[in-house]
Amino acid sequence: MSFVINLNDELVQQAEALARQKGLTLASLVEGYLRDFLNAPNVVPLSPPVQELFGILQLPPDFDYKTQRDAA
Repeated sequence: MSFVINLNDELVQQAEALARQKGLTLASLVEGYLRDFLNAPNVVPLSPPVQELFGILQLPPDFDYKTQRDAA
């Protein structure tokens, strides 16, 4: 089944760019995010101060927090 959703043009352009980076179609990217969202457990939303900080730290892909935690 397919249908039309009206979205902000800038948002669509950003999503299309992300899909290209991941080697996906826009439809499969959106479908994946919707599936993840619908399958996620209900969790308490992050507080506004935590939301501001969320995602600002970029770690290398091979970062192992357990090794770092145990070394401290």
